[in-house]
Amino acid sequence: MNKSNAVYRHVMSGVSYFIPFIVAGGMLISFAFLFDAGNAGAATFGVGNPISAWLLNVGALAIGMMLPILAGYIAYSIADRPGLLPGVVVGLLAREGGSGFIGALIGGFLAGYIVLGLRTLTKGLPRSFEGVKILIIYPVLGTVAVGLGMMLINAYVTPLNTAMNSFLQNLSAGNAAILGAVLGAMAAFDMGGPVNKAAYLFCVASLTAADGTPIPSVAMGSIGAAAFAISGGCALATFLYPKKFSPELRDAGKAAAVMGVSFIAEGSIPFVIAHPKAVWPSIMTGAAVGGALAGFSGITLSAPIGGIFTLPLVSNIGLYLLYGAIGTVVAALMIGFLLKTDADAEPAVEVTAGA
Repeated sequence: MNKSNAVYRHVMSGVSYFIPFIVAGGMLISFAFLFDAGNAGAATFGVGNPISAWLLNVGALAIGMMLPILAGYIAYSIADRPGLLPGVVVGLLAREGGSGFIGALIGGFLAGYIVLGLRTLTKGLPRSFEGVKILIIYPVLGTVAVGLGMMLINAYVTPLNTAMNSFLQNLSAGNAAILGAVLGAMAAFDMGGPVNKAAYLFCVASLTAADGTPIPSVAMGSIGAAAFAISGGCALATFLYPKKFSPELRDAGKAAAVMGVSFIAEGSIPFVIAHPKAVWPSIMTGAAVGGALAGFSGITLSAPIGGIFTLPLVSNIGLYLLYGAIGTVVAALMIGFLLKTDADAEPAVEVTAGA
């Protein structure tokens, strides 16, 4: 396995473990707002009754674990169980230090390789030291080392996050259609990777006003409409052009259809791996179109997850679904136009994913 495939495998290991935290946490928060819909616009929106307040609290805790889980399981993929604790710690430090998803991603690799180095250095110790290694050397020395490393990572990555958020906020204040297009393209760019999550976390942050009051967000509405096209465009393409896809990808298209309406971009990954030149620009274009249309129309969403699950919290359900469908069709038609028959298409990249 070459180095790029190994990196991809480690990243996907972390992503596969942290996706359920995003989906479950986002759904619980969405239900909290749904059950408190009569309180929309108030400062207590989402916590106006005991059930909503409980759902919001549990959902926020679940989403709050996504960075520690991401970094922890990247380190676990690299260094096995000894890497888990230092990885979780760097995820917490990335969350608290402001470096966010990118910091947790880099920190997960740092933790994994530091622990791997400690394992190599202590390989010659007698077996009687096995307990010392497991209980002291790996967790204590490993955590101290990665903690020091995260000081440097946070120092460099946090300003980058701040600059990117400022750029998106300036777009938000200027042209909502351009903001929607940029968010849609970012969401599709790496299908659940760092760029996707950076765009998503910006949209989640836009759901809260400066005084802490929950507010509907055009950014969240835009990325929600855009996300239909990412997995959904691949699924629709397998239906419109079945002869251009292998049987395995046609089967993957069924799962991608479910992911497409569930705000999950990862359903497109098998298609991009197999046919990057055709699929990658297509889903980015489709998502940008859907996001731009939603932004132009000022469609808002007041929950931190899109798809069909939060339709009651969309300001204009009809246009939201229409724009999501338009983006999906654009992506599918582009895929069909750019893709050769499967037998003549570029060979799939050999990747062993953790998801």
